[in-house]
Amino acid sequence: CPAAMSTPQQVGGGPGGHPAAPRPQQPNAQQAAMAQQKQSTEENARIEAARQAANKAGNSILAKRKIADLVSQVSPGDTVAPEVEEVLLEIAEDFVENVTNFACLLAKHRNSNVLEVQDLRLHLEKNWGIKVPGHSASDDRNAKAQKAAAGSS
Repeated sequence: CPAAMSTPQQVGGGPGGHPAAPRPQQPNAQQAAMAQQKQSTEENARIEAARQAANKAGNSILAKRKIADLVSQVSPGDTVAPEVEEVLLEIAEDFVENVTNFACLLAKHRNSNVLEVQDLRLHLEKNWGIKVPGHSASDDRNAKAQKAAAGSS
């Protein structure tokens, strides 16, 4: 997750030509939006460059062989065309990228530079309806309830 930008300082002249103390310049909403958009564009460019490098090197989140294995488990005897494998690989990579980016935003919202399981879990549960086994909110509530019940017995 990218680090926060520092606020620039403005120096001006005080009364009688004496220098005034530096004051922090407050960026307006448009400047802030432009800075965030530039940062986002640069980050997307880095991600895309890394993705292209990984594809050239043959490194992918999900290997074509794994896709073939999954298809044979779901529907034995069926095969997948190479074009379909490429599309499925792209969808998987886009999904992982989307989840990771959003989870990074959640970590930033917590004022943290560390991506944690709770960030991924929250995004997957709320936006995709995916429960992470052993890490879902209901698992946390059940564990707390069991501890409370054991403590009161």
